[in-house]
Amino acid sequence: MSTLAFIPARSGSKGVVDKNIRRLDNVPLLAYSVYIAELCKEMNIFSEVIVSTDSRDYLESIKPLGYKNDYLRPSSLAGDNSPTIDAAIHALKHYAKKNIFFDNIMILQPTSPFRNVSQIKEAIDLISSNTKATCVTSVYKLGDYHPRRIKLINKNGFLEDFCREYKEPEPSRRQDFSPDAFIRSGSIYLSKTKQLIENGLIRGSHVLPLEVSEVFSINVDEELDFFKAEVVMNSGKFKEELRLFNSLKALYET
Repeated sequence: MSTLAFIPARSGSKGVVDKNIRRLDNVPLLAYSVYIAELCKEMNIFSEVIVSTDSRDYLESIKPLGYKNDYLRPSSLAGDNSPTIDAAIHALKHYAKKNIFFDNIMILQPTSPFRNVSQIKEAIDLISSNTKATCVTSVYKLGDYHPRRIKLINKNGFLEDFCREYKEPEPSRRQDFSPDAFIRSGSIYLSKTKQLIENGLIRGSHVLPLEVSEVFSINVDEELDFFKAEVVMNSGKFKEELRLFNSLKALYET
C-alpha cells in the first residue's frame, strides 16, 4: 500500500510565535517530523513526503535534512481557523495532477515531535489488515488524568464528577481506576485517503488505537511544553527511546 507522509506546518502561530520552527535542543521543531518521515521514505515505508507550509522560511529551515519539495500551501488554507483536513486534501490533489495517488495519508504534526520507525510501520500494518478501519491514531493510557478524576463545577459552586457513569471512588488511587482510559497523543494519524476525501474526516467512524508511551505523547504548544520537551531530550532516562534523534542534532551543529 502507498502512503503519503503529510506534515502540516503553517506559519503565523500566535501563542508561541513560529513554534513550528522554534528550536528544541537546537533543532527546529518541524525538523523532527521531517527527519523521521524522510528516513521512512528511504526505507520504502512512505512513498512521498510533503511539508504543507505557507512559508519559504520554514522550507529553508529543513534544508539540512535534504528535503527538496518546494510545494507551498495556499494562503487561503493557512489561516488561524484553517482545518488540517483541507490542507491534506489540497496536497492529495497536488499529487493527483501528476497522476500520483495514495492508499493512505499519515499526518505527522510537528508539535508532536517524538515518534519512531516501528510505530509508523505498526500503524500502516494495522490499517492494512483491517478493511473496516478508517484511521489509526496514536494514544497513551491516562493515569492521574483518568476520567474518574475529572470534575465540573455545578450551578451551586460544588464539584461534581464530570463523567457520571464513572464516578471517582473514595479513597481515590489511580491504580484502582477502571476501565483503562486513553487519550489521543497527536503523534500519528493514519487515514485511508478514500474515506478522508469522501467523508471529509481525518479519523472517521472506525479508529484503531496505536498505544505509545508518554514520552512519545508530548505535544509542544505552549512555553511550558517546550521546557518539558527539552528536559526529556536531555534526560538519560529516555536516551534509548530517543536515540534516533542523535544524528538529527548533529545536522544542525555543522
